[in-house]
Amino acid sequence: MAVAVVVASSAACAKARAHTEPAIPVLTPPPPPPRMVEIYVDEPVPTVEPSPVDTALSSPPSRPPARPTTARPEPPKPEPARSEPERPAVVPPALTLKPAPGAETKTEASIRALMSQTQRDLQRVNYAALDADGRAQFDIARRFMQQAEDALKGGNLPFAGKLADKAATMASVLVR
Repeated sequence: MAVAVVVASSAACAKARAHTEPAIPVLTPPPPPPRMVEIYVDEPVPTVEPSPVDTALSSPPSRPPARPTTARPEPPKPEPARSEPERPAVVPPALTLKPAPGAETKTEASIRALMSQTQRDLQRVNYAALDADGRAQFDIARRFMQQAEDALKGGNLPFAGKLADKAATMASVLVR
């Protein structure tokens, strides 16, 4: 009996069934709602009539005032020359930034120390072992050093400091 139940149940599962795909409805968007466009009607601006006082003040006189015929206008008298204190000439601002007086030698010494450290770092780099990118950075660092030296000779300490700092940064990366 158990065998008959198993056989009957397995036969029920073994029926051939056709698998069909369910019909997918066509998705069409609904039509847009009708647009409600309101027509703009320019409202008339209410006109305000000016008061008689405003009219009397704003309107020009109906005729020019009468001139006295006997009096002639006097020519303007020259004003006496005023003695104004002489202003100092305006000095245009300098194009280069300069350190405070007395700090120039200290600033120049620190820039030169940075440049000498950079020179030592560049001497430690094996130029032949560098790839093309490393060689380009090495050459740029050397040019920054030369430009910093020229700026020091020209007295442009802030520019020389920036160039020396850039060269030092590049040289420290190349040494690693």
